[in-house]
Amino acid sequence: MTLKTIWLLLFVVLIATPALARDIVLDDPIDDEEYDVPDKPKWQEGEIQVPDSINSGDLQEFQVAANESVFRYYVERNSIQHDSDGAVRFTLVIRSSSGAANSSYEGFRCRERLYKVYAYGGSERLTPMPGGEWEPIPKDESTDYRATLYDDLLCNLQIGEPNPIEKAIEAMRNNRKVGRD
Repeated sequence: MTLKTIWLLLFVVLIATPALARDIVLDDPIDDEEYDVPDKPKWQEGEIQVPDSINSGDLQEFQVAANESVFRYYVERNSIQHDSDGAVRFTLVIRSSSGAANSSYEGFRCRERLYKVYAYGGSERLTPMPGGEWEPIPKDESTDYRATLYDDLLCNLQIGEPNPIEKAIEAMRNNRKVGRD
């Protein structure tokens, strides 16, 4: 066999093989509809009851990784709920070093890494904010309290579901992540 013949055969194999493979992959004789996976149902938000007041005696402090001690972060323990729509909702209070407080009632969708604010307020009351949208939770937990709550406390990232409430509160109390000793 001459060198010219070898090059010609090699060229044909290199050109023809991808074309044949494409035809085999695209020409599936099996009825594709038989194997279609049904579409996942669209997530439906349950009915939300926003609390009107904050129980300051029920606040559990938690640490944000690189908190410069200008703010202190709290979750109202009895406000943490796992709702039927799969979201976890809670009341959050942030206090400045001067004593001023801002609060919110928020929800996390653990499977999608989303949050929504339902209400804002001060140290005692919450005012509902209708029309809020689900937003992505930032990934930088060194500066964002939502990332800390999501990544370390309220959501199980391995299965995309809320952590047990008792374990989340215990982790806040001990300044640890859920599931870590």
